[in-house]
Amino acid sequence: MKQAVILIAGGGTRLGARTLARPKCMLEVQGKSLLARMLTFLNRAGIKETILVVGYQADLVRRYIGQQWESMSVQYIYNDKWETTNNVVSLAMATNSLNHDFILLEGDLIFKWEAFAKMLGPNRIAVDCFLPNMDGTVVSIDEMGSADRFYLKSTSGRPSDLSSYYKTVNIYSFDYENYMSSVVPRLQRLIESGQDQVFYEQAIAEAVDDQDLQLECVLFSGTPWYEIDTEEDFDQAKGLFSS
Repeated sequence: MKQAVILIAGGGTRLGARTLARPKCMLEVQGKSLLARMLTFLNRAGIKETILVVGYQADLVRRYIGQQWESMSVQYIYNDKWETTNNVVSLAMATNSLNHDFILLEGDLIFKWEAFAKMLGPNRIAVDCFLPNMDGTVVSIDEMGSADRFYLKSTSGRPSDLSSYYKTVNIYSFDYENYMSSVVPRLQRLIESGQDQVFYEQAIAEAVDDQDLQLECVLFSGTPWYEIDTEEDFDQAKGLFSS
């Protein structure tokens, strides 16, 4: 893997006063921001270039991170529609800067290196066993250990009992050619049809459901991770990573 994309354009409004002056990727846990943790892990993994898709407080991120993080270069793409669109647009905007296999992450995550290290190969998806406190996209897993079917919150026929399903952690790795042929056309189709308010996972889900993309499931079970959307999430994450 030579490249990474981190989506950090959103305003993080559900975090209230905590994100009035900074994007949520710059919230700190144990004295280190979520974004700094990710960049440190990516550099440790041997990633040569990370692409940050910025929007809210973009200048602050640029000043904080700069053009280089340790031995890794950092490129910025400004999503000028961050206030009116969802991350399907941010991912589409990053596509022209890609030319290698890459890792895709969302900037509101915190996790351990031990789990992340298992993502360093093409066409993988990070998942965890679904728990009652979880929300969002889930997948079923086939007998080969690959994602069999995606169920977004908006998916018709989404099961009411999700206890046997797996929550997506919002970390993916992609083979470049496979991504360009299977995911990119679906991203473009969504945007061109006016569906710019959906999550990028919609395009991935369609590619998997159509059997154009096969993603190996990497279990994050048994290792701490958290997706921070609300003030309660942030407090939970701080407690989980306090040691």
